[in-house]
Amino acid sequence: METSGRAYKVGALARRTYDSVTGLVSSAIGVFSPGRATLYRYGREIYRSYAAGDVNNGPNQNWRPKPRSADADIKKNHKYIVGRARELAQNSGHISGAIERICNNVVRKGINPQAALRNKSGKLQKDVNDRLELLFSRWKRHADLSGHSGFPGLQKLILRHMWTDGEVLVHRVMIDDAPPGIVPLKIELIECDQLDRRVDGPLSNGNIGRRGAELAPSTGKVVALHVLDSHPGDYLNLGRMPKSLRILAEDIFHVYDRRRISQTGGVPWLASILIESYDLSEYKTTEKIGARLAAAFGIFVKTNYPGMTPGIGVPPPGPLVNPNNSGEPVQTAPGWADMPDYIEPGRIQGIPAGTDIEVASHNRPGTQYEPFVRDSHRAQSTGFGMSYEGFSNDYTSSSYASARSGSLEERLSYQGHQDFLNDHFNDHIWAWFVEAAWLAGMLPELRDYARNSLFYQEAVTWQSPGWTWVDPLKDGRASEILIDNALSTRRKLSAQRGEDFDENVNGLIDEEEKLLKLWELRARRKKLEEEASGSKSNSQSA
Repeated sequence: METSGRAYKVGALARRTYDSVTGLVSSAIGVFSPGRATLYRYGREIYRSYAAGDVNNGPNQNWRPKPRSADADIKKNHKYIVGRARELAQNSGHISGAIERICNNVVRKGINPQAALRNKSGKLQKDVNDRLELLFSRWKRHADLSGHSGFPGLQKLILRHMWTDGEVLVHRVMIDDAPPGIVPLKIELIECDQLDRRVDGPLSNGNIGRRGAELAPSTGKVVALHVLDSHPGDYLNLGRMPKSLRILAEDIFHVYDRRRISQTGGVPWLASILIESYDLSEYKTTEKIGARLAAAFGIFVKTNYPGMTPGIGVPPPGPLVNPNNSGEPVQTAPGWADMPDYIEPGRIQGIPAGTDIEVASHNRPGTQYEPFVRDSHRAQSTGFGMSYEGFSNDYTSSSYASARSGSLEERLSYQGHQDFLNDHFNDHIWAWFVEAAWLAGMLPELRDYARNSLFYQEAVTWQSPGWTWVDPLKDGRASEILIDNALSTRRKLSAQRGEDFDENVNGLIDEEEKLLKLWELRARRKKLEEEASGSKSNSQSA
């Protein structure tokens, strides 16, 4: 430590000397040529290094990470990161709960498509769009190849794997035995473990392999994925190496979050908080063990006399003969052998002479435990894009304003997850769905699909689950102001609440029609009652 401090001081002195010499020389040159003095000073400044990159001095001189490509970093540590992320998601209540909370807020009952086909004049083709949405609503219950989940379940599963694996493979399967009226398309999700990582390097066909992905060398675009026919870690393989299959990119795609240009595979979203979460788990376990051990000791017997220890310098317990030979037994003071291991309620216990009793105080986990755990939860909640209160379920010190601010910030993070699912999963599925429906002859309206397929595959928006207003009265007034000032539309505000504007309007129209019918029936009934009452009055007067 002293050596590092001395080196840091020497470095600081060298920098000051360098600046002083530069200033003197540039001043001398400036007397004759200010322009040359400026160029000289600029050239000298180029040689100045960033303090963040100084590896010769200071306490961080041993911090020297290598600037490798993203794929090189991933290849080195991927299996450990994935294994640790999965283990924490299985065994950590906070990690598991946070992922569950994210999935419930992002997907909930599902992110549903809204077909947006338009005619040449730019108006929505309502009949065709309604037909597409009806087909999709029927198909989404049968989307999963395994039959386990519907389309919303697949969306949640994708999101879970992004947190624990960082990537997932999506494969389409066309079937021949689809139920009547159901588009003959199935979606198969494949874990990233089934990517054939042996496909890595130049290939015989001229393409480049990148840990299971086959890329075109000129563009870096995925041409195919090499996938194992079963999970290599499955117990049924019994040491058998699964068969590798080459699947063209038109039938499979790779979902991952690209954080660097040189990245062709995913990293678990939990990567940045794995160590923090694991260290906290270990710390809590250690404190529990310490508290359990401390609780095992309730009372200590102390003495200032070294000789007074069990079996040394202590008279034996029990009655002794009187020194005067009277024959009457005399009970001596209690010895160590008389001390009980446990104290019973109401017991009166004597202690050996020269000893004292001290009740054990259990100070584990201690006063610093809660601040430490709270600080760790703050760090982990930041990695999740959640508020501290939402991650820890600790609202003891939060105010309404802070909780509302944290909730609104969380929603922005959830919306980012929704956009990720739309861009990397939902849009691909919609394109496959429209193509499969057209090939099955279920969309005769799309006469020019073969010639203009992208037009139909891209004409979609996604209705994501929204959130209720935090303060309905204030938020409702704010929405009215936005509409009155033409800063937003009812359709956008409905989408923010996770509601379909057209569905709401159609529902209101239906309600109004039913209310009108009800009022007509009530008016007719009232008229009949009045007529009947008038007839009865006339008959009585007659």
